[in-house]
Amino acid sequence: MRTRHLLALALAAGATAAGIATPVLAQTSDGPKREVRTLDTTLADQFGVLCHLRPSREAIMGFGSPTKVAEVVVRGGQEVAKGQVILRGDDREDAAVLRLQRTRAETNLPVELAKTTKDFMEAEYNHLLAIKEKGGSGPQELERARLAYEKARLEFLMAVLNQTSEAMQVDRFQARVDRFHIVAPFDGVVSSVQVDVGHSVSEQDRVVRVVNVDTLMMDVGAPMGDLRTWNLAVGDPAWVLIDMAGSPVLRTGKVTEVDPTADLGSRSRRVRVELPNPKGDTRLIPGGPAWVRFTEPDADILAKLDLIRATRAPGAARTTASNP
Repeated sequence: MRTRHLLALALAAGATAAGIATPVLAQTSDGPKREVRTLDTTLADQFGVLCHLRPSREAIMGFGSPTKVAEVVVRGGQEVAKGQVILRGDDREDAAVLRLQRTRAETNLPVELAKTTKDFMEAEYNHLLAIKEKGGSGPQELERARLAYEKARLEFLMAVLNQTSEAMQVDRFQARVDRFHIVAPFDGVVSSVQVDVGHSVSEQDRVVRVVNVDTLMMDVGAPMGDLRTWNLAVGDPAWVLIDMAGSPVLRTGKVTEVDPTADLGSRSRRVRVELPNPKGDTRLIPGGPAWVRFTEPDADILAKLDLIRATRAPGAARTTASNP
């Protein structure tokens, strides 16, 4: 037992000397303040450039029209597919108008009526034309028949045009109904829903946040004093250090954007890095800090990271806790 205690103390001392992990008191969700470990920035700043770990896709949305929330279909933390309804406003009036318009668009009675009239007038005109050829119909009567047929033909074409317009109006009224629905713009997870059933909202209110964390991204202010920054290109690798509750996690991402300009004030160039974030126990949570570099870490840095991981191992933590 004493050997285990001494080993834990040695590991902790080595970690402190390396400047890797720092214990702090923080308020926890399940009780009073207790010791929480965070990654010391001494080594992290030596590792690379500090940046913000963010979801690769994010949408903060609201309703397209003032409404009252009628249904919360998806709550925060639930996965959604693209096009899935998250919130539904009071769309009863517009939905009724949409149903009426669909009925008008789907019926073909006006076109059939106009076609029947046209066919009748055409037959009447052809009949009188045949009689005239035999000398039994006057020119005035034939002209009236011709004009009646022409009028019926034009009315038939107008009925076809009106029917096409009625079908197109369905899309217009559907868009009006859609203004009372908030749908997922992409596959992802609902981060938060800020309202509940019965809440009145305006079109300026942003009430739903959807994110996709299957891929994470960082905008890195790469220093222009580093020659490597001048030669970065899309597709180049990037090494990312993340603080996971005081334990360092090292991942490899890639460069997806390189700003062709630099910022004079910070003497840096924006470089976007994307990082795969598969599901599982090692899935990262965006929102915290990350440190990025564009050259592979040397053996000294990797040894220091291994040291702090060893001190944060469950066995070491239990030994330290049980042997104060």
